Amino acid sequence: MNGRVYSTEEKLAYVDEFKTSGITKAEFSRLKNIPVTTLKNWLRLDKAMEFGEINLSEPTQEVAKPVIKKTTVFAGENIRIELKEGFDKQFLRKIVEVLINDS
Repeated sequence: MNGRVYSTEEKLAYVDEFKTSGITKAEFSRLKNIPVTTLKNWLRLDKAMEFGEINLSEPTQEVAKPVIKKTTVFAGENIRIELKEGFDKQFLRKIVEVLINDS
């Protein structure tokens, strides 16, 4: 573990570079001297930001809070939820919980 702190810009640059690299996470991590777990976390957060992920198993934790790049969330093949900036996350959580519990 190198204990290095990366800026947001660095993290985004590494994630973008990895996505176009065509190599495995382990290979990329080794080449860039980044712990593979660190890269995996950045990729998870990038995905969460892109799709507005909500973690129902931990109600107090918000994933990737600052920015949602896209305003559409797809939850399965038959459900499409569109979100606008400033949406109420607690209300959305309740809707998703109802959908899960009714199935």
